[in-house]
Amino acid sequence: MRSNSVLILLAAAAILVLAPGAVAAGDVAREGGGNVWSERAASDAEVARAGRAAIPFTAEQIEALGRLLQETQGSASLAADPPPEGRIRQVRVGSPGEGAIPVIAVRKGYVTAVSFTDATGAPWPIEDVLLDARFVPGTAEADDEAGGRSEHLFYLAPQSRALHGNAVIKLRGLAEPLVASLRGGGADADFRVEIRLGLPGPNAAPGSATVAGFHAGDAVLLDLLGGISPGNAERLAVEGGSADDRAWRLGGDLLLLTRAHLLSPGPWAAERGAGGRWAYRLPDVPYAMVSLDGRETRLAFHGEGTGPALPELETGGERR
Repeated sequence: MRSNSVLILLAAAAILVLAPGAVAAGDVAREGGGNVWSERAASDAEVARAGRAAIPFTAEQIEALGRLLQETQGSASLAADPPPEGRIRQVRVGSPGEGAIPVIAVRKGYVTAVSFTDATGAPWPIEDVLLDARFVPGTAEADDEAGGRSEHLFYLAPQSRALHGNAVIKLRGLAEPLVASLRGGGADADFRVEIRLGLPGPNAAPGSATVAGFHAGDAVLLDLLGGISPGNAERLAVEGGSADDRAWRLGGDLLLLTRAHLLSPGPWAAERGAGGRWAYRLPDVPYAMVSLDGRETRLAFHGEGTGPALPELETGGERR
């Protein structure tokens, strides 16, 4: 009770000091016969005790308590809603209305990019996207139903934790729309999903549809395009091509990652990424013929640290 009275006196003193007439009032008090302020003011010891009771911590202790509070709140948030395992996936569908409905895992606080490509890997333009507005990023314009989409992709950013729904996508040149299921609240979240249709699209390069016949939905090749190489594959050196060509030996097959078109031997399977790179599965051969920008090149494959064996001369002469 004593400390409360002292605090009230301190507040009143502050008002008197800041008030325009504070100095004049002090003069009147002195003229009345004595220093009223000195007689009624609390002693320094009382002020110290009142301050200690009101704020019993030093500045350093207050900062430490603030950091502890932030850490506690952060730990509680992580326990209640742990960060998701982000994924980058490719999903294959035959054509709209065929096969299983693609499922896209979304999460509040995270943005998911969904793109569409055709069987050759070329971007497939989007004409329209319909979905619940609660899946649209907050930065989207009012007339932009897909949340700032570009020609062949759109973005999802759910505004609540457990939000489920679907999206209906109209692709250029297709009579029927494509549908996708949107599911939130799970442990995983798709950061990027490429939905590849088994048809040549309007942006397919002339003649590329013939190569698409080799596409077989090879999961290993799709992983190569996503930057994931098989753990049990032997890395091979590639000579004769570009610096970003890569090759592996897996079992009895050879896996090739290149921007060139494979001429020979014929691949068992082939997949093309949205960036224009090809992933091929072909027989385990020492050489392959490819074409890049209209120029034919022979690639040689050999184990890293060893050179390729040179072919025997047809004339039977001595190699120099």
